Amino acid sequence: MNNNNKLISNQIICNITIPDHSEELCKAEILIKKNQIKVKKLYKQKHISDIQHDFIYEDTIRILDYIGRLSMEIFNLENDLENFYFKTYKHSPELAKKLWLDHYDNIHHPYDLLKNRCFRILDDIDELYISIHKKYPPNWNARCILNL
Repeated sequence: MNNNNKLISNQIICNITIPDHSEELCKAEILIKKNQIKVKKLYKQKHISDIQHDFIYEDTIRILDYIGRLSMEIFNLENDLENFYFKTYKHSPELAKKLWLDHYDNIHHPYDLLKNRCFRILDDIDELYISIHKKYPPNWNARCILNL
């Protein structure tokens, strides 16, 4: 990501500073890959203990929280981007909305991609645990209490 993201559309430039979290996202991606490798090994072994499940689950939640906190700065740009596009394309609100949402989605993409990988890890370890132990993982008790 560029520190000053410029979107050129019909010769109109949007000068809104986009935070550069590329280094932080690369670090998170490395941690995610490590957890993916751990899960693959457990699938091959067809074994997962309560401790292994909880460790990978909690580690993945920490990564997910880290990425989510980084992406808060991107969420905070929503109003600025929306205002820019609707002022720039005031005679074409449909185009303004499309360009605004496309730009907004584009800057969220790296964060969303990593968050989705984390959710997949959580689903995979739960699925493995349930298939091996024929019961829900211990941390599911908290989910039941919270009605999740």
